[in-house]
Amino acid sequence: MGRDDFPADVKEVLARRAGMRCSNPNCRQLTSGPQQDPTKALNVGVAAHITAASRSGPRYDFRLGAESRRSAENGIWLCQNCAKLVDNDPLTYTVELLQQWKRVSEEAARLAIDSPGAESLSAAVSDVDIIRFYAQCFDRPAFQDPFMQEGSMEAFDQAIEDTITAINTGCLRSRDGGVLGHAKGKAFLRTAAWRDQMGVIVDLLRAIRSRYDSAIRFGQIHANSQADGRSWYCIHDPTVAEWMDSTRAQVLEAFTRVAEAAGVPAPRFPRLRPRHW
Repeated sequence: MGRDDFPADVKEVLARRAGMRCSNPNCRQLTSGPQQDPTKALNVGVAAHITAASRSGPRYDFRLGAESRRSAENGIWLCQNCAKLVDNDPLTYTVELLQQWKRVSEEAARLAIDSPGAESLSAAVSDVDIIRFYAQCFDRPAFQDPFMQEGSMEAFDQAIEDTITAINTGCLRSRDGGVLGHAKGKAFLRTAAWRDQMGVIVDLLRAIRSRYDSAIRFGQIHANSQADGRSWYCIHDPTVAEWMDSTRAQVLEAFTRVAEAAGVPAPRFPRLRPRHW
């Protein structure tokens, strides 16, 4: 059986939608530049399959047809090193993780267009400036209110996603899409310990989103919208709220350690205490 490789136009679309950068948020390497020959350009990028092009490949999905397998929806733009990395360890680099990388990368590219000059203005920011920006990212109700008192489940989930995007890309957006601040993503932190700790924080935030999704899917949380635009929800399993509160507490404690090391005032949050029923 042959491979369902991407046609040239799909490869070009994937590269351009990622801003010609590797979609791995911990890499973000620029994948294109000039050759010595003024008529040619270098390319170290790869249009990688999220689910494999052939049965023997990583993350193969037998449910997809050939057209879907070689479509842009099944592709992600990576540098050559990251493309090899994700295919060598498909248990770590899952379909869900690669899809999240793709969303974050495309969001970063879009933000760069929406806010001209943002990257050049942030080119000289220090690690302390970046950590100070991250402190702003955590200054929102999604990290302050006990989960049982959340005003909107949709807003909570969106805030967690926006914070992940801000840490990975260096751009924080408001709920209505406006840009609240710029810095640089965690991959640009020069202090390795801080960079690693922010990676741990992002992993915890991803776990929160995953736990939220599963709670909705399995009926532990029921959320709905009314005709007048208001939303309501019911938390059927109190252990979900306990887990959300304790995991957010871990996030804030981890970030406080980084902020203190950077000499940045740590955000002040109410202590999140699990409720007892």
